[in-house]
Amino acid sequence: MSGKEKVKLGTVAAIGFDEFDPPEWLGLLRQLGCQVVQVYRNQERDVSLKEMQDAVAAGGMPCDSLHGLFGDQYDPSCPDEQVRRSAVETFKREADICLSLGGDLVVVHCSTIRPEGITPQEHEIRINQLKKSIEELGEFGKSIGVQYAFENLPAYHAIGSDVAELARVLREVAAPNTGMCFDTGHANMTGDPVQSLHSASDTVIYVHLSDNSTHADEHEMITLGTIDADTLARTFSKIGYEGTLMLETFYPADRLRQLLDSDISQRLSHLLSLANGQQD
Repeated sequence: MSGKEKVKLGTVAAIGFDEFDPPEWLGLLRQLGCQVVQVYRNQERDVSLKEMQDAVAAGGMPCDSLHGLFGDQYDPSCPDEQVRRSAVETFKREADICLSLGGDLVVVHCSTIRPEGITPQEHEIRINQLKKSIEELGEFGKSIGVQYAFENLPAYHAIGSDVAELARVLREVAAPNTGMCFDTGHANMTGDPVQSLHSASDTVIYVHLSDNSTHADEHEMITLGTIDADTLARTFSKIGYEGTLMLETFYPADRLRQLLDSDISQRLSHLLSLANGQQD
């Protein structure tokens, strides 16, 4: 890459997990062409800010973003107003952590998991609650220089799996410093990711890039699942996306070494060229 490209490759930085050693693991992903990281820490243990900072430094790539906490108590669309407000306050603190890591974007899940589904009445309530959270976080983000990217989710979440609906909500609220984190793997589980990307084109400010069989959120490397990766990459160029394509794969180090011995680096380089509009 010449350095003029506006779309760059990033990786998730899994921190606080026994199976991932940041210096080794992130070093291998750097060899695959990654330039920046999104911090994703283990919520089942208390991962300190210093541990996150040290892991980022050891990985040899700067942090551009933080994946926010998620789960029942961090639900920005929760019908319980007290829970919603608490979630918003948590995401404000997440912004401070993100800045301390060197990033300026926090990824937010729109809702918690509800595999049994929700009623139309709850859906409407949740959409309105999410709108309030987007507005509040957008104003806060503007005040400190952090963006909030609301992620499209698999269908087993209460809301957020309908990419077009999420894009519509973001447009209606029109809050500063907000947009969508477009997750290609999630979009592949709920429909056509290329069509979904077109439907949200003006709202996308960050991308989680992974692949799958459509049946589960398998976090496969792009081009190793069912997504038409070339068409998807060309679509990023067509919609004018300028930002990170963040590889959200959690392969063990041995699997990454196998990929380095394959043609995956060339495939990723090819996709970046398409996303940057450098090939037909």
